[in-house]
Amino acid sequence: MLGIQTDPATQVKRPVSWREAAIVIAACWAVSGLGYGVLAALGEPQLSVAPLIAIWLAQWFFAYHRFWRAAIAAGLAGFAMLFGLVDILRPGLGRYAADALATGAAATVALTVLTLLPCLSARRSGR
Repeated sequence: MLGIQTDPATQVKRPVSWREAAIVIAACWAVSGLGYGVLAALGEPQLSVAPLIAIWLAQWFFAYHRFWRAAIAAGLAGFAMLFGLVDILRPGLGRYAADALATGAAATVALTVLTLLPCLSARRSGR
């Protein structure tokens, strides 16, 4: 289902490469910008693209990576960035632009943490 491997023997546990992180970050920014652009055109301020991006990132993580400490840290960092930036940016930029920028920035921070944490853990353990 959705490409998620459920057999414990075949679960992938590999770190995220910087190249892969850059591609996923670019996709998140594209979906955020296009999604909020469509919502602005439709006049739907109560809808958000952020949950769709979060679900997609979670599916991608479950299918290909599974470093749980890094995922928890990435989720918390992304959550803090999203809600912190939304409060700061909305008064000056308006709802749609602020939400698009905050969502893209949150995905960038989350993926940076998800990529960086396993690298730091490997260096500490001497691998």
